Amino acid sequence: MPVEIRELIIKTQISTSEANQHAGISAEDVKQLKKQLLAECKKMITERTKRSNNAR
Repeated sequence: MPVEIRELIIKTQISTSEANQHAGISAEDVKQLKKQLLAECKKMITERTKRSNNAR
């Protein structure tokens, strides 16, 4: 019985002059982003645990 295997790989690289200008992110911006990300993750975890506790 014949088996047909198809594979499609698409590789792209997009770069613009505008993206290169914004590449320099300050350490303070990175620190602020980390704090926001951590706060959002904690919020999602607590909301999920509250919902699962009420599902009893």
